[in-house]
Amino acid sequence: MSSGGGGPGARAAAEREEFAAFFPQIVRDLTEDGLGHPEVGDAVARLKQVLEYNAPGGKCNRGMTVVAAFRRLAGPGQQDPESLRSALAVGWCIELFQAFFLVADDIMDASLTRRGQLCWYKKEGIGLDAINDAFLLESSVYRLLKKYCGQQPYYLHLLELFLQTGYQTELGQTLDLITAPVSQVDLSRFSEQRYKAIVKYKTAFYSFYLPVAAAMYMAGINGKEEHENAKAILLEMGEFFQIQVGGGSVPLAARQVLAVALRCSHCHTG
Repeated sequence: MSSGGGGPGARAAAEREEFAAFFPQIVRDLTEDGLGHPEVGDAVARLKQVLEYNAPGGKCNRGMTVVAAFRRLAGPGQQDPESLRSALAVGWCIELFQAFFLVADDIMDASLTRRGQLCWYKKEGIGLDAINDAFLLESSVYRLLKKYCGQQPYYLHLLELFLQTGYQTELGQTLDLITAPVSQVDLSRFSEQRYKAIVKYKTAFYSFYLPVAAAMYMAGINGKEEHENAKAILLEMGEFFQIQVGGGSVPLAARQVLAVALRCSHCHTG
């Protein structure tokens, strides 16, 4: 599907429609072979429920940024239908990655709603079983990466990127939990430096750096310098947007992120 034609609003709507339309394929990829299996069929049916409740419903800006950045960074010869499908799949990997974090985060924060509906763990019959459901979402990320990218030269880069980003995000969540426990507010633990560290590790790595870095690797941009330059700019953007909205989920500005991706491509090709 071409991203050209029409104004920016029409293009953005078309990109969102394209991305959303790929989700049923993601569900099929992750569940089709296991549904009806005599041993694990019921568990796979549960996975399907978990996916369909927790993955859609957000803005999908993180996932869409992968596709948009890949289109900007990859050469014409790299943008065959199979490669674009892989970019869509990696975009959904990031959305599942986020769903994994959010399902767990809602339990830890004792939240009630998420994206206009009950948090998954608050639904009748779910409760703390949602912890295992979060694990299912995480493992789904790596199953998809293997399916769509396992034969590609950038596969190991993507694996290491997701593993490292997961660790960084979990460090950020740990800082958040020990700094501002739900049960007691202790302002002596809070400082500007700690706040910036929480923003950087809990949100900026997976929301800003991960989507662009994944697209860079898929486009063959794997130099350490290019990635360090992109990371420095993108983490600054993550901090700026988090402070701008005063906490909560960052409204990822995909067009601004793409501008950074373009700068990276100019560094790479210039």
